[in-house]
Amino acid sequence: MATPRRLDAALQLTPYFHCTSRCVRGSFLCGIDRTTGQDFTHRRRWLRKRLLQLATIFSIKLVAFAIMENHFHVVLRVDRDIAETWSDDEVILRWHQLFKGTELSRRHSDSETLDSSELKILSASVRRWRNALHDISWLMRCAKEPLARLSNREDDCKGRFWEGRFHSQTLLDARAVVACMAYVDLNPTRAQMCSVPEEDPFTSLHCRFKAAYNDTAATEPLPPGLINLDEQSENKRYPQLLVNTLEYIELVDLTARLHRPDKRGALSSQAMPALQRLGINKASWQELEKCFKQHFHVLVGTSASLKQACQALGKRYAWGQKECHDFFNGAPI
Repeated sequence: MATPRRLDAALQLTPYFHCTSRCVRGSFLCGIDRTTGQDFTHRRRWLRKRLLQLATIFSIKLVAFAIMENHFHVVLRVDRDIAETWSDDEVILRWHQLFKGTELSRRHSDSETLDSSELKILSASVRRWRNALHDISWLMRCAKEPLARLSNREDDCKGRFWEGRFHSQTLLDARAVVACMAYVDLNPTRAQMCSVPEEDPFTSLHCRFKAAYNDTAATEPLPPGLINLDEQSENKRYPQLLVNTLEYIELVDLTARLHRPDKRGALSSQAMPALQRLGINKASWQELEKCFKQHFHVLVGTSASLKQACQALGKRYAWGQKECHDFFNGAPI
């Protein structure tokens, strides 16, 4: 029997997750249709805006994202502790930004007085909503479902827009998180959709680049839903990601050059300080940024992290143990 998602994505292990979702039949429903030539790039813009908006409503922050023509990736950090500090009124306010709520929640928001039985019912609803507001399944649903409805209306058709729900990977430590971030941000470069990774406006790297290089008129503030690598939390539940914004941008840029015909060769020595802190050797890094999702199943991290996760989940074995050992266990740089 399949392991429930709630078990594999247990928040006692880590707050970081990598989620992906594809359009049905691999169709380019968010880009240029290969058959008709029709341009649906505006759907990518809408999804980027929606994800950044949801990250300010949910107690879930974006760590990285890439919105492609037929699928999208997000790396998420679930801030469950923050959701627990919200008042009931705060939870209702946030939920009403997503859904219309219930009659009781709307009456409460309009400052109507509720009797004790009504308050009890409302309190039960608030508990469910609080849990939903730090649930990656709810965030993915709120991102995907409206786009599917809008697109079907636009195409004057019915049926599924996305393949199933979504695929998720649990990122157990900093090495797994940063490697996954780079893999996500380099998606357009690997697909030869841009010559340099920060060029593509539908990636988190583009947002970080625009915010970091403030000596140009094109500077834009970092979206509030995207975590700032220069202001990492001291919360012990959050593994420190070991790279700041400029180091991360440089690392991704140097890695991206391996895909350019005029720049191909070995990874530059400039990338070594960041890789040394991460404990990932050059060969492993180059393979991870090409095939991260394919190498791992659900749990991703060092052998020690994987062993600890298996114990917490009551598992005797996790698929991908060899890959986790080979890529993340500090082979020579």
